[in-house]
Amino acid sequence: MVYVQQATKSNATQWIAVWVLVGVNALWGLSFPIMKSLNLQMEQFFGLENHSVPSSLSVAFSSGMIGMRFLMSLVVLCLVCPSLVGSASRAEWRIGGLVGLLFYFGLVLQVMGLATIPASRSGFLTSLTAVFTPVFSAILYRKFVSVNVVLGVAIALLGVSMLTGLIVFDSSGMGFASDAISKWTAGDTLTTLGAVFFTGQLLLVDFYGNRINSTAITPGMFLTVALAAALTFAVLHTTALASTPIHATHVSLAWRTLFFSPLFIGIVLFLAVVCSVLAFLGMNTYQPHITAVQASIIYSSEPVFASFWALFVPGLLGTIEAKIGYPNEILSQPLIVGGAFVLLANVVALWPRGKVDSRD
Repeated sequence: MVYVQQATKSNATQWIAVWVLVGVNALWGLSFPIMKSLNLQMEQFFGLENHSVPSSLSVAFSSGMIGMRFLMSLVVLCLVCPSLVGSASRAEWRIGGLVGLLFYFGLVLQVMGLATIPASRSGFLTSLTAVFTPVFSAILYRKFVSVNVVLGVAIALLGVSMLTGLIVFDSSGMGFASDAISKWTAGDTLTTLGAVFFTGQLLLVDFYGNRINSTAITPGMFLTVALAAALTFAVLHTTALASTPIHATHVSLAWRTLFFSPLFIGIVLFLAVVCSVLAFLGMNTYQPHITAVQASIIYSSEPVFASFWALFVPGLLGTIEAKIGYPNEILSQPLIVGGAFVLLANVVALWPRGKVDSRD
């Protein structure tokens, strides 16, 4: 009887974890069009569309935005969950720092990529994390890559090629676009590299999740992201302005204007509370109740939510501040077909081969 009760409780906890992680992905999906709107605001304030502006300044601005978001997240977490922050052990702070560092590199690459690609496209490229996870796991644990993973990688390559326009459909069938080389942009490369770092973050949470209080790594994660972003901003911002002093006055004025923009601060605060504090508390608390592979399958729903939110969230933001100039995205054929193949690749690569609750 005790065994049956424990099994029932375990199954119930797993289902709760599944639905919580689905909600987490809905919140993360919402962050894509929101971050895109922040990118557009920064372009307007700092003149990033002007190619004479050093690229290092663009990275600095992205880091500054990320630093603001996660500093706010840490403050909110300290106010809402003071016992969680105070009771975290040294090991939990250290592991949270490692998770946060990987997440920071992934996020800054993703934000930089969003400057040149749509939010929906960024969401699908980020979902390649689900394909990378079993590949990296096999490498780390020196296991053979399964047929499912190999097939999933092949389908993912096809899906990404369709999504980015490298492969097109026309009257003669399917083939490479005549301008295929120009279809793959720097934003695609940055976003895909970001997915590699997100994969490392996911594997790290899975590895340590059942060895510590996984929820308690959240403060260390937020603090590390904020510090890493602040350091990146300080170094790149100072270096860029020193080499091009003509931009210094303009940038200084733009920062002051931005900090007094209610819309900008409001959007960053929303990201901090809803898409960071709530989402990562849910992730770090419930992901350890299922396997990394199962979590990755759920995480593959993130681009679906990103594409859904991008259909109307930009328009809503535009009604608040017309200067954003970010129209609602539309469902194009490459997005639908390519995105469907990417999702299929995720499911194929991560399809469970053993028991549902197996952790191998």
